[in-house]
Amino acid sequence: MRELRDKVAVVTGGASGIGRAMAARFAAEGMRVVIADIEEAPLQRTAEELGVLGVPCDVSDAESVHALRDAVLDEHGTVHLLCNNAGVGGGGAIATSTLADWQWVLGVNLWGVVHGLHAFLPLLIDQGEGHVVNTASVAGLVAGPGIGPYNASKYAVVAISETLRVELPGTGVGVSVLCPGYVRTNIFTSQRNRPEDLRNPSARPAARRANAEIIAAMERESLPPEQVADQVHDAVVDDRFWIITHPDLLTAYAARSQELLGGS
Repeated sequence: MRELRDKVAVVTGGASGIGRAMAARFAAEGMRVVIADIEEAPLQRTAEELGVLGVPCDVSDAESVHALRDAVLDEHGTVHLLCNNAGVGGGGAIATSTLADWQWVLGVNLWGVVHGLHAFLPLLIDQGEGHVVNTASVAGLVAGPGIGPYNASKYAVVAISETLRVELPGTGVGVSVLCPGYVRTNIFTSQRNRPEDLRNPSARPAARRANAEIIAAMERESLPPEQVADQVHDAVVDDRFWIITHPDLLTAYAARSQELLGGS
């Protein structure tokens, strides 16, 4: 999608972090941007700061995402760019994860993408023009310990995106999958938005300490979200599938591939 000016972009998880940076980047390109987020106060503040439309939305709920689509169409009449970006972190080790842990993480990270595609993709295909960016993670390429539900959700987002890659040619709709490493976002404090009925009352102090250590490492090593937004912009304009923010982390993926090829 070479020309962005006056096109319509929808960004979920747009009140902060990567989503906010993408919204700002696309607005700077002259796009008409709509941001969606479950946190209404930050959503309103960000929408005012960026001069864009903000729509409260829980991406884990299909009706909420369809209401987002309707709000976008009421305001702008169409949509060209869909960024399925909303996400939460955590989940814990598989052996100790509760069903609520799985339901919460998969509800946002996986079903949020499914709901976004279900609501918006037919519009893009019908008009013969558009692009989809699905936010996965480096954890969707290589599974590390201690975040089983998160890994599962991000592997699924990569698989969905790769499937779209072979299904969409000829439709005029492109697709990219964003696989970030550490980026300065609020994902490690995403428990703040966890619904009461999906909370884990037995959350362990050790897990909270480990989370604090990850946050400290992230602050030392992470990219600013604006750099990620620049990469996303370039991928949309150039119709590039993979968006890898930390290419050095691909060494772990290469090792996984070699293990697979070696049959061990």
